[in-house]
Amino acid sequence: MEVEGLALEHFAFVKDLKPTVYIVAAVTWAFLFYTLYLGFKRWSYGGERIRITDPAAALKAFAKYGLFQYKVLRHRFPGVMHLLIFGGMMWLLIATILRAADSYLGPFLVDGYLKVFKLLSNIAGASVFVGSIIAVIRRARGLTPNLPQDPTYYLVHTLFIIIVVTGFLLDGMAAAGYRAEYESPAFDPIGYIFFKWASSLDKGTLEAYYRGLWLFHMILAHFTMALIPFTNLWHIPVAGLNIALSRKEPAPAALRTYPDIDERIEEDKPIGIVRLRDTTWKQRLDYEACTSCMRCTNACPAFASGKVLSPRDVIVTMRDMMYKGMWDEVVWTEGGNGKRLGINPEAIWSCVTCGACVNECPVLIHHVDTIIDIRRGMMSSGSEEVPEDVLNTLYNIQQTGNPYGYNPMDREEWIQQLAEKFGEDIIAQPGVEYDYLYWIGCVASYDQRIRSVPENVIKLLKKAGLRVAVMPEEGCSGEPAKRMGEEALFVEMMKMNLENMSQYNFKKLLVHCPHCYNIFKHEYKKYRDYLASNEETRPLAEFLDRLEVEHHSVVLSRLVKEGKIRPTREIQAAVTYHDPCYLGRWNGVYEEPRLVLKSVRGLRIREMPRNRDRSFCCGGGGGHMFFEIKRGKRISRMRAEEAAETLGSAGNGARIVAVACPFCNTMFRGESEDLGFQVRDISEILGEAVDGEGDT
Repeated sequence: MEVEGLALEHFAFVKDLKPTVYIVAAVTWAFLFYTLYLGFKRWSYGGERIRITDPAAALKAFAKYGLFQYKVLRHRFPGVMHLLIFGGMMWLLIATILRAADSYLGPFLVDGYLKVFKLLSNIAGASVFVGSIIAVIRRARGLTPNLPQDPTYYLVHTLFIIIVVTGFLLDGMAAAGYRAEYESPAFDPIGYIFFKWASSLDKGTLEAYYRGLWLFHMILAHFTMALIPFTNLWHIPVAGLNIALSRKEPAPAALRTYPDIDERIEEDKPIGIVRLRDTTWKQRLDYEACTSCMRCTNACPAFASGKVLSPRDVIVTMRDMMYKGMWDEVVWTEGGNGKRLGINPEAIWSCVTCGACVNECPVLIHHVDTIIDIRRGMMSSGSEEVPEDVLNTLYNIQQTGNPYGYNPMDREEWIQQLAEKFGEDIIAQPGVEYDYLYWIGCVASYDQRIRSVPENVIKLLKKAGLRVAVMPEEGCSGEPAKRMGEEALFVEMMKMNLENMSQYNFKKLLVHCPHCYNIFKHEYKKYRDYLASNEETRPLAEFLDRLEVEHHSVVLSRLVKEGKIRPTREIQAAVTYHDPCYLGRWNGVYEEPRLVLKSVRGLRIREMPRNRDRSFCCGGGGGHMFFEIKRGKRISRMRAEEAAETLGSAGNGARIVAVACPFCNTMFRGESEDLGFQVRDISEILGEAVDGEGDT
């Protein structure tokens, strides 16, 4: 159809070559769909069904994290670079589709519409060109640490640059050939540069150059598409799938659960990942979606401290084993040697489960899920790679009900001291209604240095007029067992604790340990259906449905806002607050502890450079409160030095690291004497400010 004015002439000079496009495109797309089919076979190995439980949520996640690059853009420099390439490529793809539609259904790209179309295509091409140049320089010069020097990465961006430049060159030549009177730098600024050169050629030479360059450009573009499965471009389809099919639970509740745990134990089947075939379809999709952007590794405190763990390497090693079809191979190497492809066991035990890797990953990979699942596999298979201190801790929990192995009578004696101090009603009694049943936890129950924390919490809640009580028979929540991979012990502790709690009448469970808080709030409830499936434990599932859990920082901040707790005493001190991983990053509680501190006059609050969701772990998570990988620098030392530097000189008053977690409290206390600061829970600071009698 002939159109007067400015319009596109499709396949100008190459109409006889038109069938070539269809042949090359058909071969390319057939190959790509075949590689996706092979990927699907890997993810669904063993006949496992890939499930989409919530299509609306899948679309929402894909839009937020895939199309709009929510997590990618959290790091400004690489985020903008990626947006330039991704955004430019997206428009060039749309532009190709629009050109095809204009050819077969149009024309509609005429006059003003074509000018807008050309201008946007110029911007998109320039965006890809600039983004690819930045990407190459960034990787070559190490502007982002630890990026792998994969030759295919440079190849991909070289191809992008060549495709964009030849596209602009073809555009300028086409303009010289059939629309010279309309060409303008106003809507085709880059194409116009090449148009000026092409205008100097005679028609025969122009047509010959155009045909040769058009074939080269078209074949190169399809060749680049065909390379997708063999380069980092594979993340485009797979990461999109991983995002759309991401775990729907909050990150701390997204760890794999074993509802058939009793049958596994009876039949002597492994719990967790021993062999590659033990992984789930979602874990396999995680492995294949990794883009090697290194954000996980660069945020990992274990890696930063000089330990052998790189979260990216764990994921990529699992992927490589999957590619090689090592389904029946044990996923870790014995003794950490490099004779066989597999994961160094020391890397698995170096993880503090802080969630920094999960928080940073732009394609929603859950590294901690795989790491804990491998720990479970080591534990259930009786691997010699389990550290001795881990086994001792688990033995202590089984024998004494606490990871330290302390005599439970010590706690009973202290509970009696609480009753003498606060009244007999502080000990929970069946049939009495309480506002809060207070779960104290093992650390505060047995570490005399930290017992002042629950004492201040009780004092403050009583001052606010609330009825609070503690359980005399409280044991370990099971959190250390869970983190160390002893899932069966965790389940037994869960049932025992729910049985004990269910005999009391209370509105909410109060917890000051973020690790226990996370366990009660998320991970017990993952076993709700397991409990409900057995007549004997069904009442525990019903109790779990009613269980509401609050952290002491949330309760105290609310009472301060409501005026039920009024800090009156001024405390002159420089304070920096450390965000606990299991309270902040895993559960999103950031502002409540800060509100408590801000309510106290005289405190000079200073934020550490790494705070809130980018807080740096104290080193106590993942069971590391009770065992240590003796390699590199102590994570606690690194964070304590950051805190000390933030606090600066003492000046007027004390230097205080404020915490809201007994694990953090313990880890910082181990470094505080050398670095000259105090460690105090927010409840202790508030308790002192309320009446000047805070216990320290």
